[in-house]
Amino acid sequence: MQPYTDIKQPACILCGRGLEVCPLFRITCREDMSPRGKAFLLANIGMQGISSREASNLAGLCTGCGRCADVCPQNMDLPGLIARLRFGHPQWKSWLFSRILTGGSFYLPLLAQGGRLFPESSVGRSLAVPRGNAGSLFRVQPPRQHSGRAVIFPGCLGRFVRRDLEKKAASLLTSAGLDVLPVPDWKCCGFPLGQAGYLQEQQSSMQSNLKTWEELGRPQVYVFCATCRAGLTSSHAAQGLPQEIQHLAANTFLLSRVLPDSRIEFLPQEPPQELVWHEPCHGTKDTAPALQNLLLKAGLNLKVASEQCCGLGGSFRLQAPDLSLKLARELWQNILPEGPGLCLTECAGCMIQLASTSPPGTTAVHWLELFQDEDTEHLT
Repeated sequence: MQPYTDIKQPACILCGRGLEVCPLFRITCREDMSPRGKAFLLANIGMQGISSREASNLAGLCTGCGRCADVCPQNMDLPGLIARLRFGHPQWKSWLFSRILTGGSFYLPLLAQGGRLFPESSVGRSLAVPRGNAGSLFRVQPPRQHSGRAVIFPGCLGRFVRRDLEKKAASLLTSAGLDVLPVPDWKCCGFPLGQAGYLQEQQSSMQSNLKTWEELGRPQVYVFCATCRAGLTSSHAAQGLPQEIQHLAANTFLLSRVLPDSRIEFLPQEPPQELVWHEPCHGTKDTAPALQNLLLKAGLNLKVASEQCCGLGGSFRLQAPDLSLKLARELWQNILPEGPGLCLTECAGCMIQLASTSPPGTTAVHWLELFQDEDTEHLT
């Protein structure tokens, strides 16, 4: 793994485009929190009295949303550069976050239980895994015919805590005519590990997932977490991996892709006062339109809010809890200014952040929770 100082970096031209889209700069108005402020720190490590550890501590105050990289005319991937700096100077909070991800079968159920036992504690509120009570609006029906093989990548949350989401995903895929394979022993998608600076663990997870996929015969892979999709398909995260990773990326899809092909029945009941969609930072913007079309058939409207970072940012919630919560409060004021409603999303991290910060009377859930529970016989 190349150290940060050995990587050739594009130069920041101080255009201000990253500053305009940075959620941290928006809430702090601090230049050192802006992308160009962090770029200056990274470019001047070892000079002007700036040590790499000091730069890592400040530059690490980043949610990893990627907005600055999307608009940068120099193609600077600032979150990626910060991840490599973190790799050289790991912090205990990032270490804790990485252990939770790599040991999900042990830690995630424990955290979920802790959140239920101590709901008013700071840890309980930050890390408790949400279990929504959205009420079912839809039920899937059996398919007319089968066409193709698929496997679910449920992510750490779906695999170890929210198995109900995995089952709902299997029902949708089956309804769309796909033969769903048993869920194998996937590892973490790698994306949050990379953001936290654990690049070797990220590559190890991706290599393991690639091997698992090939052993299954290279079926279509469906995910219901936007960050998991980013982890399995991001080319920048596949550095040093075999070219076959691109084949896995090309066969990885968000679950919402099958909504138009699924046989779905509307269940008449009292709808939520307001339905709103939160687009994850690493989403594709494809799920909201698919859900809008489905809900319109039932006479319901889904409001798509302006894109904002929820503030979780992987380990960012642990590293800068005050800033993280400030971002969450700002988001809620913008998407539901007039009070109670139901907020849908498709990222495990966003679910945790939104559910733990939602205003009274408002619920935040994964969009799969709109579907009635169905028994499936093909899950392990």
